[in-house]
Amino acid sequence: MSFELENLAHEPRRSGQICDLVLRSDPGLLGHTIIRTYGAVVPGVQDYNIDGVGWGTGFAVSYGVARTVRLSLEVAYYRFQRGEWAGIPEEVTKANWNAVREVTMAVGLQSPTRSWLRPWIDAGFGVYEATETRDAITYYYPGEYHYRSVTSGTKLGMNWGVGVSARLDRRLAVDLGGRYHHSFGRAFLTNDQYMDGARLLTAQAGLSYVVR
Repeated sequence: MSFELENLAHEPRRSGQICDLVLRSDPGLLGHTIIRTYGAVVPGVQDYNIDGVGWGTGFAVSYGVARTVRLSLEVAYYRFQRGEWAGIPEEVTKANWNAVREVTMAVGLQSPTRSWLRPWIDAGFGVYEATETRDAITYYYPGEYHYRSVTSGTKLGMNWGVGVSARLDRRLAVDLGGRYHHSFGRAFLTNDQYMDGARLLTAQAGLSYVVR
């Protein structure tokens, strides 16, 4: 009887030791370098309408500083066409393309579960460069004049996103997510410091690979 009681008394301790071994054998993100590349669509932009859906692409390098925490450096490019807007009667806009370039540092959290499907959230801060290219025709006697105007500027900005990572094997995973981008303040490195900021929603899909 005493032998059985002694075994039962040690059972919780053994279970705790097993859990500790499992945690130590699965460091999660800690110490891992991960590269990620993705494509994106731009379904909406704040402040004005867009024609159709925009597109984009991006690349990120991450390093795990804890089991569930990673730091990332990310660059991205997005492009979309603004809807028609009313100008002076003698002027017709043929095309109005906007491009946004992003360079941000981000902090991300990923679920510590050992499942093949892992949710994540992250938030980033950095700079956003916006460029507006406008092709138009101006009608003045005795004819019409074609011209192109380009306005660009850089602002500070931030973004936050959520998504899931589906592991294909120990190193490769498919990432799906959505992200909202918001730049603010006056533009610098520009001739128009009051130009519109970058406030857009993106949906992303890509691949991530654990380098080591």
